[in-house]
Amino acid sequence: MPRLHSLIAGLGVFAALAPSMLHPHPSGSTDRVTPGGVRVESSSHVRITLLDDRGVIKQMARDYDVDLAKGSGFTVTPDGVVVTATQIVQAAEDPRVYAANRIFAEYFKVKIPADFKRHSLDDPDLDRRLKACYPPRQTDSTCLADVTTNVTVHPYLDPPPPGGLPAQILTTGASPASPAVLKVTKGGEKQTLPTVPLGTVIGGAVESVDVMTLTGRPSAKQGPKLDTAHLDPPGSRTFKERDKVRKLLDDGASGAAIVDDAKSEVIGFISGGGAEPMTITPADEIRSALVAAGVTPRRGPVDVVYENALASYHNKLYTGAIPALQQVLNLRPDHVVAAGHLRDSRAKAGTAADAGGRPAASPAPAERQESPVPPYVWVAGGVVLLALLAGGVVLLRRRNAAGPQDGDGQAGDVYLGGVHPDPGAGEAPAAHSGETSWPPYAVTRVFGADAARSPEVMAPAPATPVPAGAASADPSPPGGQSYPADLSPPHGHAYPGDPAPPRGPSYPPNPSPPQGQAQLKFCTQCGMRLGQGHRFCGFCGNPTDS
Repeated sequence: MPRLHSLIAGLGVFAALAPSMLHPHPSGSTDRVTPGGVRVESSSHVRITLLDDRGVIKQMARDYDVDLAKGSGFTVTPDGVVVTATQIVQAAEDPRVYAANRIFAEYFKVKIPADFKRHSLDDPDLDRRLKACYPPRQTDSTCLADVTTNVTVHPYLDPPPPGGLPAQILTTGASPASPAVLKVTKGGEKQTLPTVPLGTVIGGAVESVDVMTLTGRPSAKQGPKLDTAHLDPPGSRTFKERDKVRKLLDDGASGAAIVDDAKSEVIGFISGGGAEPMTITPADEIRSALVAAGVTPRRGPVDVVYENALASYHNKLYTGAIPALQQVLNLRPDHVVAAGHLRDSRAKAGTAADAGGRPAASPAPAERQESPVPPYVWVAGGVVLLALLAGGVVLLRRRNAAGPQDGDGQAGDVYLGGVHPDPGAGEAPAAHSGETSWPPYAVTRVFGADAARSPEVMAPAPATPVPAGAASADPSPPGGQSYPADLSPPHGHAYPGDPAPPRGPSYPPNPSPPQGQAQLKFCTQCGMRLGQGHRFCGFCGNPTDS
């Protein structure tokens, strides 16, 4: 049984470690968000047909691909639902105008710039036909055009998916700053894409934020770019560093997530740049757009395991973070951030930087006071536990000492002194005078008529000093005398029969020992010597016939 001071010391160490193990995820860690960042690229495919009705009607069909915009976004479900700004997937300029300029210049062999502007020609007939080629389509239009928007999502993975993941547009907004909801059509079937934690509103106390932009297609060497900024005033939709954020928008930051440093969650995105004003779209508008698209933002199994790993990694418990980060890579081998943290954890595991690899120091009183459970509660609990254990041991010993009860209320076969009384002769004298020791060293009576007629009626135990005045354990007669060979009772008398066994199981067979040799038995449970005729071990209470 452990000593009291050892138990109290162990409970004290546990109390000191409990606050660190339950320490919340550290604030301001943007690597909780960066795995869900994506690069969004969109283009328009225009199929246009030019009609020439001069004389015999002729048709000329052409296909043109027009780049629309490139920007940032973030994933909100593990099956690949992405949020970005509408201006990324909906061009401000009509690609049908660009296609009309291209096909008209090619067919009529005239010089028209390949741009998005509506031009005029000196030839009145050709100028009329050119204007009829521009959208919108009317009854006298000379061009028929169909536009298909292609969207590609490039998640932050290593190696990156070749060519990105194709996506469809679920919904867009009425303004360039409105949320656009996309869904990848390939690559999200296993629902293991990393996502971002999406907030609900921009709280009134939010001031310090990070703008997460992806200026190019992400890879292990080119990840999300994080720029610190501040809301002025806190909780507003305006930045203190306006010039800095405007430059980010010119570099392709439209749709970039805004990360709250205090909670490490996305609270909105920014849009604008060029002729468009700088705008913050808050998380509540994002959630409304998701509801309109029939989408509920949620985290996936990869995110759950990853955040558990981050709790150990940011608390510098590198040894404990290794298996959790490895599990993230088992689920998603191309998880860039988890792979980087795993390399760092393996390099620091077991070193001075590893808080989990160093022995726990004795906590200072101030640190113990920070624990949600006071130390004296742990000590009191240990004392109560020890008291319960000690009481159980005492009860067990008393039960073994008392032994099983016979039907008449008398004690059964187990005796602390190791002496079995002769039921046919009443109370038997004690083998030793004085108190009985534990384990006892005493002689054992042998039951049975055959054994009673044997010269070895008493089988001595190992020789031990006998106190003065105690009965001798040696059954030989004094003074060299000998017992009569015939132990039959006197004429007209009879020995009492063998004692009837108590109600319940019968005595096991007890054959007489060989002439001149005592029969020795040992407990199969504890290995101690058994008394002749005993059905239970006097040391551990184990049945002798087991």
